[in-house]
Amino acid sequence: MSSKNKSSPWRVEWDESLSLGVPEIDADHQRFIRLVNELNQAIVDRLGMEEIEKRMHAILKVATSDFAHEAAMFKQCGYPGASEHSQKHAQMGRAMNEIQERLERGCTEYELIEAGLAVKEMLIDHLLNEDRKFLDWYRSTNPV
Repeated sequence: MSSKNKSSPWRVEWDESLSLGVPEIDADHQRFIRLVNELNQAIVDRLGMEEIEKRMHAILKVATSDFAHEAAMFKQCGYPGASEHSQKHAQMGRAMNEIQERLERGCTEYELIEAGLAVKEMLIDHLLNEDRKFLDWYRSTNPV
């Protein structure tokens, strides 16, 4: 991870390296991180498939809402990368749906671990790379 974030393999701890400085988006991201941490804690604590599936479903629900919120905000700001960013959201959504389907079909403990880490890595990668592109653009067009 290229972030200054000092998280364990299972947890993401919010810090300024993850902040976009846009309170609405940061709040969405903090909620998403909390849900990912809860999913991974359920896996670590071996809470069972029903609980893990429930937490994964919550992530998918929040991701869909957050992605739509971000897309609307980017479009409203005139962000030229809005369409490409929405495509990245769609890719993440498909990947998370595939993980959810694997969980529902039943999987091994190793596959659970892999799924939890994959969701965490997708989130961090998106925050540090894709969302950062918006921030860079926004700062260049709206100097303080």
